[in-house]
Amino acid sequence: MATWSVTAEFPADEADEATALLFERGASGVEEREAGLAPMPGERQPGAGRVLLIGFFADAGAAQEAAGALGAGAELAEIPDRDWGEEWKKGLGPISVGRVFLRPSWVDAEPPPGSVEVVLDPGMAFGTGTHPTTALCLAAVDAFLARRPRATVLDVGTGSGLLAIAARKLGAARVAANDNDPVAVAVAAENAARNGVSLELTGRPPSAIPGTFDLVVANILANVLVELAPDLARRAAPGGEVVLAGVLVPQEEEVALAFRAQGLSALPGARSGEWSLLRFERAGAP
Repeated sequence: MATWSVTAEFPADEADEATALLFERGASGVEEREAGLAPMPGERQPGAGRVLLIGFFADAGAAQEAAGALGAGAELAEIPDRDWGEEWKKGLGPISVGRVFLRPSWVDAEPPPGSVEVVLDPGMAFGTGTHPTTALCLAAVDAFLARRPRATVLDVGTGSGLLAIAARKLGAARVAANDNDPVAVAVAAENAARNGVSLELTGRPPSAIPGTFDLVVANILANVLVELAPDLARRAAPGGEVVLAGVLVPQEEEVALAFRAQGLSALPGARSGEWSLLRFERAGAP
């Protein structure tokens, strides 16, 4: 199974109209990249004063029609789905991060004494615990809940549901999680059921999730974190923390500036190779 992308660059004042056209032609989602936001390595970035739009389509014919409607500069490409579950099965087994013992559903292994077990089948959703950003987040969630064991947690861009499930098993009183990919929401629900935990799962954006949280965690791309900074900051309760990953070392300052602009104070973070984890705190008593 594959999806198709239609990519085109526009002056910033024409981006809204082009986005509407993509949705009208059947796009299931549209990514918008603004000039000046550092993309992941190898990803295209628009020129100054311009916006790069990437529309995603389940139907090749609809994608072709949308590309034609946008004009000669539109690029059409096929994107094969990546099965993260099959990727993980290639010689990988159980791992421990802090108090969390994580094993794939197809492997039998006993968790170490004092640990909580998360049994995971990522399916078509990202989040296996083996990627440095996921491991950094998992360690941060574990450390936070060791300090505040009945805290509330919001996992933004939950993917396979790993961080949310681990938070619940580590004692979080309330765990909400969202993802804009309906496949990820379904996979996270299956994994939550497999682990016997209750999560508040939704495909709605963070701004639509009610309440505030002691811990807000987001392991997504740096440019998306910058865009979501106001919403993520508002979800943090007084005395709460915001933990961010998916950030390359050269992108740290750009992301930090966006969250400090929301009134948050930086806390010591962590690094793993080329990847960084950033932490922020909202003022006030918990």
